[in-house]
Amino acid sequence: MRPRAVGILLNNENQVLLMLRQKAGRAYATLPGGGIENGETPAQACARELLEEVNLVVAVGEEVLVLDNLDNHEHYFRVSHVSGEMRLGDGPEGIRNSAENSYTPQWVDVSDLDAVNLVPEGVRDVVRTLTQTAG
Repeated sequence: MRPRAVGILLNNENQVLLMLRQKAGRAYATLPGGGIENGETPAQACARELLEEVNLVVAVGEEVLVLDNLDNHEHYFRVSHVSGEMRLGDGPEGIRNSAENSYTPQWVDVSDLDAVNLVPEGVRDVVRTLTQTAG
């Protein structure tokens, strides 16, 4: 199992930050995140991954979900924006971005989570719950 850390970033407009993906002819969305490196805590990896993927400095809050997904052991954190302009970051996703394997960070209305095929499926309910308890 590969350990991963994932951030759930909500804004004041009932939107969540997602990475829209096109890969091998398949369209889906994920929450930003990635592998935990040696010596990192899951929270530290979450902050680093959001900077690399979507160019945002975030404060990592509570861990809201831990799940095993495919070959990954994933830690999901609620995060809040500190600084930075949201765009595709300069990390591996920015380097690998192509027409056949695209990464597009985008704010998506929580009501549209089913339409963008957010995976893994179980995180939709967590995002919806966090939206209801935001404040």
